[in-house]
Amino acid sequence: MKFIKQNMLIPFIFGVIFIIAFLIEPIDAIYHGFIAILMSPSILISDYLLIGGLSATLINVSLTVILNLILIKKLELKMTGPIFACLLTIAGFAFFGKNIFNAIPMYIGIYFYAKVTKTELKSYILVLLLSSGISPIVSYLMFGVGLEYFISIPLGIFVGLLVGFVLPSFNAHAIKFHQGYNLYNTGFSMGVLSMLLTGIISSFTVIERSAEVNNAYHFELLWSTIIVSIFLIIVAFIMDPKVYQKYNLILKRSGRLITDFPAIAGKEATILNVGVMGLFSIAIVLTLGIYINGPVMGGILTIVGFAAFGKHPLNSIPVVLGAMLAVLLTPLELTLGPILAIFFVTGLAPLAGKYGFIAGVIAGFIHLLITPLALAFQGGFDLYNNGFAAGFVAAVLSSLYAIFKPDDEDKTTKPV
Repeated sequence: MKFIKQNMLIPFIFGVIFIIAFLIEPIDAIYHGFIAILMSPSILISDYLLIGGLSATLINVSLTVILNLILIKKLELKMTGPIFACLLTIAGFAFFGKNIFNAIPMYIGIYFYAKVTKTELKSYILVLLLSSGISPIVSYLMFGVGLEYFISIPLGIFVGLLVGFVLPSFNAHAIKFHQGYNLYNTGFSMGVLSMLLTGIISSFTVIERSAEVNNAYHFELLWSTIIVSIFLIIVAFIMDPKVYQKYNLILKRSGRLITDFPAIAGKEATILNVGVMGLFSIAIVLTLGIYINGPVMGGILTIVGFAAFGKHPLNSIPVVLGAMLAVLLTPLELTLGPILAIFFVTGLAPLAGKYGFIAGVIAGFIHLLITPLALAFQGGFDLYNNGFAAGFVAAVLSSLYAIFKPDDEDKTTKPV
């Protein structure tokens, strides 16, 4: 397992995905599908499996991740739990909204911010990696408002640069709002920015959103997730036959930001948790009786990614259960929105980890109810809509829970 020790696991997996993509469909179909993805408005919810097909989507996923791996390498950064979480989140949302084209303006904007403030770009690596969560604003202005390309393309790039420039400063303050109990902190800060942009854009045009998805690749994605998850669990035990002993170090943590599992329990225990949370995600799919499409795959990969950075079964089960109960006990139907909320509600897992099972169930229940409101507010440009909603839930409930259980700070590692 030398390649894992050399941080080659992610490059290996996504390199294989890139190769497999070319074996599934003809080159001509892949090309046209990939162009369709790049020219999609990409606003929530844009299932790239529907827009471009499986091969083109997998190429978009692998290229987007590889681009960020190159950036991490250039900045001479090591693979940490937070960076791993960011990369898997990028991979997940590259199934529905992120692509290798619309993310770049945000990156350049953050680069300009680092230059203007005379700080190192690497100090903003987490917000940079996650900044593509608001990349649909670039695609929408370019390809979704009906302007001529000579106007829309520069406009999209300019707004992307501006958002990227503002995001690092704004994001640093957002975590204080929810006290670190929302793992999707960047999603919250981008939701606020998206709300402002939505107000401006909707004054000039009607923002149209779609909820169409492609369920045709359910079994391929289901079994791929199961196989990779089991593979990772086996790898963890091969690397350390007593890895379960270190795994307890993860299970004891609340998961509150910033909790770097590799730094706390080691790489082997983290890989085990990643595999376990992959199977946990599949358990959600099977329990709900749903199909895996682009957005659902995004939810799965986000859970898997944050298994290195805050999520584990003990703090995730309560919030997921609470979200499921909200569907059962209210008139809400199990449509795409609530389904995604059930996956992404795990961003509130630290509340359950800190304040207990019932507190987590309550958080999950409330989160599912307010997520549709968050989407209406932010317009669909923030792909991390559940992070936006979770910020409000975490802010209110953490303040309430702290009345009954004082908030003694977890011993956490410093941010990258």
